[in-house]
Amino acid sequence: MSFLSFFRDGTRPLVCERKFAGPLLSAARAEAVLRARCAPDAGHPAGKIRSIYFDTPDLSAWAEKDNGDALKRKIRVRWYDDDEPSPDGTLRAYLEVKYRVCAARRKTRAVVSVPAEWIRAVPLSDPSLPAFLAAHEAELGEPAAGWSPVCCIGYDRLRFDDPLGGSRVALDRDIRADRINLARFPWAGPVVLDAAVCEFKNPGGVPPAWAEDVRDAGMRLRSFSKFGEIMQRLAEAKI
Repeated sequence: MSFLSFFRDGTRPLVCERKFAGPLLSAARAEAVLRARCAPDAGHPAGKIRSIYFDTPDLSAWAEKDNGDALKRKIRVRWYDDDEPSPDGTLRAYLEVKYRVCAARRKTRAVVSVPAEWIRAVPLSDPSLPAFLAAHEAELGEPAAGWSPVCCIGYDRLRFDDPLGGSRVALDRDIRADRINLARFPWAGPVVLDAAVCEFKNPGGVPPAWAEDVRDAGMRLRSFSKFGEIMQRLAEAKI
């Protein structure tokens, strides 16, 4: 599916994201601001998110981010590490393609069941992962040939709802990549970011006025990609 056709698809909601990012030390003060201004998310107020990111042989997904391209695409499989496996040993996971044009994004998601032990521990160089992606091409609507894992990124997330401004707000910290595809990055080890991110999602792409309090907590409004930051560290480790 092309970028333009995806963004013209009215069946998928168009959401704008704006992010404040800062050092990890700013997270506690930002959390205090969010708890004063927002209500905890009714369904999932907190959780540990894990995502395996895929990329092409020439790392086109990272290049789009690194070059500052207006059009970006990422493919990942995501799960929530706090979830208990089903009696058959499987976890619910989400195979996602995320398209972005500037600050606007749309995401397609396929819900899949995966063996919990496999998704949590399989080496990223294992051929079962590209095979898994290829097996779900139809649900994604995106060709997956040649895409293979590069890293598994995890972080802790707090979720909030802004009752007045209508934004969904997330605060992410403890951002790290504990698993790296060593077939693609044989020189690399685990990566830990000294960063926290506060993300506002709403149709208009404008943070509420009180978001200035998040800035005063030590974060600034800027572009921030966990995937991009991790990949940059992996590239720098080779030098």
